[in-house]
Amino acid sequence: MRRLSLVVAGLLVPALVQAQLPDPSTRALGMGGAYSSLARGYEAVAWNPAMLATWGNPGFTVDLPHASLEVGSNAFGLSDFRKYANSYLSPADKQTLLDKIPDSLAIRTLVGVAPFGLSIGPFAFMVGASGETDLGVSKDAARLMLFGNAPAPGVSSLFTAQGSNGRAWAATTAAASLALPFSLPVGRLSVGATYKYVIGNFLGSAADMGTQATVGPPFSAVEAAQAVYTNYAKRCGSFQPLGTGACGAKAGNGYGVDLGAALQFSRKLTLSAVLVNAVSKMTWDPNRLVYERTRRVVTQDATGKVSTTVMDSTQLHTAAAIDADPVARAYRDSLLANADFARLARVGVALHDGLLSLAAGLQVRLKSGLDDRPAQELSAGAEYRLLGILPLRVGGAWDFGQGTTLAAGTGLQLLGLNVDASVANISGTGNPGVRVGVGVGLMW
Repeated sequence: MRRLSLVVAGLLVPALVQAQLPDPSTRALGMGGAYSSLARGYEAVAWNPAMLATWGNPGFTVDLPHASLEVGSNAFGLSDFRKYANSYLSPADKQTLLDKIPDSLAIRTLVGVAPFGLSIGPFAFMVGASGETDLGVSKDAARLMLFGNAPAPGVSSLFTAQGSNGRAWAATTAAASLALPFSLPVGRLSVGATYKYVIGNFLGSAADMGTQATVGPPFSAVEAAQAVYTNYAKRCGSFQPLGTGACGAKAGNGYGVDLGAALQFSRKLTLSAVLVNAVSKMTWDPNRLVYERTRRVVTQDATGKVSTTVMDSTQLHTAAAIDADPVARAYRDSLLANADFARLARVGVALHDGLLSLAAGLQVRLKSGLDDRPAQELSAGAEYRLLGILPLRVGGAWDFGQGTTLAAGTGLQLLGLNVDASVANISGTGNPGVRVGVGVGLMW
């Protein structure tokens, strides 16, 4: 059980390496994600390849490192962290926090890093890595963390882990985009495509199988869980970025093709449409997956002696062994069934007027995937370049249901150097949290 617990804990750590292709634009974050009609240079690879052939696209751009981080949960938002951080929690505070949790506490972490990108005219290239972890903690487990194992009067002494689970993935992507312009009587039409080659670095999932404990007296507990995850050797002589063995970072591979279009009626007004992953496929190597299942009973007798009985301790290290175990096979197959990336449709509009830019967009999820995206999202944003070099950005997004995002950002645009920072607060009953991004780029 100790090794399986380490696997579950590993799913909580951010995959230091959002989406299949990380967003290289901190500017987009500050404008609420309303960016498919505004992306320029290397930004177009992730947002809309057609923007590479529009009026006003820079002739040469270089993406220096960009990074973004999002953390959040289904129960607590930024206001809760501000209120309770670094403070003593009274019993009333603890109960208030516990009451905010529905059946289970969901915690998520999304990380995206774009270390390099380049655009020359209508061509662009970018390399990025991204990952996501999602953890579900039962309400009883949260009660244990807040109050300890001494139940309050009238509260059951039975604790269960029902609803506890974990999921994580990480991938590295290389993408190239090309766009072509066409003159029309009403303006300029640009069309473009992005091809993405994806290397899957990690895929894993863990779930409770009936863990429960009675805190006593006497104490008794059942510990039961299962996990399937990408196997890496404990000791490797050298790192192999493209290796497929136990020391290699290539645990899966795939591709995706994005298609985009942009219509400019003038240099002020732009309409856009994008289909993300119009064609895509992601395959994970089943021989890199390890399955573990543990079930043990811990009891305490009247004398205080504690004994442990192991009911199941299963470790399966090959695809054939997993196939031969019905429980393991079903759990692995449920993970692989949704191990591709989402297909999205976006439309947008942007208006430029001197130093002011306004934008709006709508995104609809056509197919679910590892990168958890809302079914639909409406966004809008504005940017004003104070003195021409100090951009001030605000934006927001709404998913038509449980979440609202308010964002802001600033930076410096001077002699081709772009330095940006943005922050977004996600509120609502669905997935409250906060996202921050920083980045540096060169645009001429």
